[in-house]
Amino acid sequence: MFRHLKVIHIGIFLLLFALNTVAQDDIADSDMLRSILTDIAAQTEEEQDLEQLLETLEDLAENPVYVNYASFEDLARISWLTEFQIKSLLDHVKKQGNILSHYEIAYLYGFTPELAQTLVPFISLEKKPDTAIKPERILHYGKSRLMSGLQTVLQKQEGYIRPDSVANRYAGSPYKAYIRYAFSYANRVYFGLTTEKDAGEAFFRKNNSYGFDFYSFHFQLNGKGRLKTLTLGDFRADFGQGLVLWSGMSYGKSAMVMNAMRYNSGLRKYSSSDENRFMRGAGVTFRLTPLDVSIFYSRKAIDATIATTDENGKAVEVSSFPTGGYHRTPTEIAQKDAVTEQVAGANVSMTRTNWHVGTTAVYYDYDATLIPNQYIYNHFAFTGRSNSNYSLDFRFRLGEAIFYGEQAVSQNGAWGLLYGVQMLISEPFGANLLYRNYARDFHALYGLALGENSRNNNEEGFYLGWNWNPGGRWRFSSYCDIFRFPWLRYRTDAPSFGGDAMLQADYMPSRETKIYIQARYKEREENAAETVIGSTTLFRTVATKLVFSHQLAEGFGIANHLEVKNYRKEDVSSNGYFLAQDAYVTFNTFGRYPLRITLRYALFDTDDYNARIYLFENDMLYAFSIPAFYEQGTRLYLLLKYSLGKHLDLRFKYATTHYTDKNEIGSGLNKIQGNRYSEVKVQMVCKF
Repeated sequence: MFRHLKVIHIGIFLLLFALNTVAQDDIADSDMLRSILTDIAAQTEEEQDLEQLLETLEDLAENPVYVNYASFEDLARISWLTEFQIKSLLDHVKKQGNILSHYEIAYLYGFTPELAQTLVPFISLEKKPDTAIKPERILHYGKSRLMSGLQTVLQKQEGYIRPDSVANRYAGSPYKAYIRYAFSYANRVYFGLTTEKDAGEAFFRKNNSYGFDFYSFHFQLNGKGRLKTLTLGDFRADFGQGLVLWSGMSYGKSAMVMNAMRYNSGLRKYSSSDENRFMRGAGVTFRLTPLDVSIFYSRKAIDATIATTDENGKAVEVSSFPTGGYHRTPTEIAQKDAVTEQVAGANVSMTRTNWHVGTTAVYYDYDATLIPNQYIYNHFAFTGRSNSNYSLDFRFRLGEAIFYGEQAVSQNGAWGLLYGVQMLISEPFGANLLYRNYARDFHALYGLALGENSRNNNEEGFYLGWNWNPGGRWRFSSYCDIFRFPWLRYRTDAPSFGGDAMLQADYMPSRETKIYIQARYKEREENAAETVIGSTTLFRTVATKLVFSHQLAEGFGIANHLEVKNYRKEDVSSNGYFLAQDAYVTFNTFGRYPLRITLRYALFDTDDYNARIYLFENDMLYAFSIPAFYEQGTRLYLLLKYSLGKHLDLRFKYATTHYTDKNEIGSGLNKIQGNRYSEVKVQMVCKF
């Protein structure tokens, strides 16, 4: 109890002493993005490819929307704008003429000063330039980015200490390394190459005789006339509401409550380092007025847990498709590229001013049979070598309400459906109501629609989100999600139910100062401590976070974050506290080269893993760090960003976690003897 009180007292002192600010030098430093990513990490145990969100924003910043010449599709690239706001912006330009200032957007119907401020890096008020696809223009106006990085854990981990003669050890060095090259021209032409080796993976030896463990190439052409989009190499396919095909990132349940409704982004390049959730092959979208027709084909090797093999050692039956992307140990190396996956699909859609309708078909096939482990909760899981999905999605507007949805069926005849309505009840008040019902045997292996489960099956729920902008300095947002699971789940040996609710209040007394407080309550059933078949009990979590943001001076600021969490199951309760103090300063060296220094010192104290707390950390470009803090200790990191002109950025990060209640960290091959875990990262980004 004493240590808990000590943390609270220090937190109160620092909250009274300092206000939080986040500089806008990098896209990833925005309050909006940090809050979204932290919410995503806290609400799901399934990893998402968060790199894609930042890469999309970076592409948008490099190739902004020329708002005075934009179409609905152009503005929909800014994914946090609702359809009401896009229509409001388009109507204003049509009726009043060109927008001359960013401040003008803040007073449009459906907008706020804060929302308008988030658009600044991603829109341009200038005249739209000529973007003809001509070799001379591509060479002259195209932009290239070359990035390389290296990172490692300073302490020796068990997997590297064991001698080479021991089979169960890591095959490679403790360094993670990557190289990326990307080229873009005016949102018309993209191509690039991504390579990566995770820590512990071999490099130019053993199973990786060609160097890196992962290679990815992409090419995208956004044409005119009948050719709308052409993608080659690695790409994403996002259609409808994500019930059948959504290989990109999902905002999920967060303070951006109106983003529960999605827009087709179709076929797009894939340049992330996630080694699983993407397509590899070719795709094309034709604009055949009034239809858009997309077809694609993908063939790639994927990881699998092998159950049986034939006489040649090829997989015949597999029990799962691991998605971690690690190939460090003999077991992981044996899983690498064990199965060939083929995916073919098509989408036909028609979009008009106030409505959209589309249909999607996808078929995937594996050269081995998937037979999941024979647990009772897997009784309705996908089994076999092939599957197909068909769906119909729609969106139409009636006055100040937008009705949307998608209904899909899998090869076994099981259905999944999602229906919703987004309403602008008044200028300051909007709401989003969504109903979903995914059958227990509905199989859509590339689906990622809104839901509580990591896969869209065995779930029914109602989601209601609303936001209120009363004007002035306040903004409120909230959601409530009630769901049930008709069949058993992992750690839940009976049909079960749950609920999730969030309330967030933002206060912005000036452009330099922002304050928000968020409270979240979640409950769900799982097996009781003394397991009896069919017996479940509720567990509850309550988390509250408080964040202040204030810019003290140009290039200098201090930051603070306080979060408290309680977890309760039956008569057992655990608590967690987290307090972070940040500071940053930016100044010019030699009169011209800016150096940015970011520093964080944090205290955390939780009773156990159930009370863990997630918090976003500044990191390398395209790298996300949202660690889970639990037990007792301190966290310190130092991040340096040095810009040598406009073309070269150097980044360095040192981060260390010191535990005060144990002398051993981790388990298995990641085990460290000691109470400190430290990382060093370096990165070079060259733009030309």
